[in-house]
Amino acid sequence: MLWVDEREGSRELAEPLRVLGLDVELQRLDYGDVCWMGDGPDGPCLVGVERKTVTDLLGSMRTGRLCGHQLPGMSTQYQTLYLVVEGVVRECPENGLLQQLWRGRWSDVRVGQQRFMWTDYEHYLTTLDTLAGVRVRRTGSLRESASVIKALYSWWQKPWSQHGSHKVIYTPDPRTVFLVAPATLRRVAVQLPGVGWERSREVERYFRTVRRMAEAEIADWRKIPGIGKAIAARVHRIINEGD
Repeated sequence: MLWVDEREGSRELAEPLRVLGLDVELQRLDYGDVCWMGDGPDGPCLVGVERKTVTDLLGSMRTGRLCGHQLPGMSTQYQTLYLVVEGVVRECPENGLLQQLWRGRWSDVRVGQQRFMWTDYEHYLTTLDTLAGVRVRRTGSLRESASVIKALYSWWQKPWSQHGSHKVIYTPDPRTVFLVAPATLRRVAVQLPGVGWERSREVERYFRTVRRMAEAEIADWRKIPGIGKAIAARVHRIINEGD
């Protein structure tokens, strides 16, 4: 279930979200445009989203309303805050002004008579993202905003302990080069500091088994071509003592 603020400027998100198959309920939200209950590191938590068009954001940037009122209010109600900024922008190549794509043409973005530098706009968003704890997302249309909110919502419905995409150790896959898959010993050896793919071949030839490699002394490692005193000592320490 997502709750969408029933007021103008927020409720227009309800229908695009429903079209995407989400269960949406309109109600008055004190802060934010959309919120939902998610699964956080300490259990259930409320996630809030503020959506602003580029011009809305610039108006808030000029008056201080977003940072001085809306975000502090959201932080009292939600454990996690997102800001969705809607609009396609660029830096004008001639003068560095902020421009927005509108009906196929680039034009300077104005709030009243004021125009803005693209760098100031980017700095403002970076400050929110880096210092204010607000996760910034950018979209090009209302429909895309709804899609981004759907993706965020579905992510937060997954149990926290099951988010594991970031828990990866990168190992170049030698099978992209060699037709024969490497043995287990070589796949282990390539992870050791200072060994790498080429030296791991010599490690495999010398030790033959993972057990012999794990029980080897520093002197054994130094017998392997390309393995010097420093690498041998470091590898021995890692195997026996850990990082």
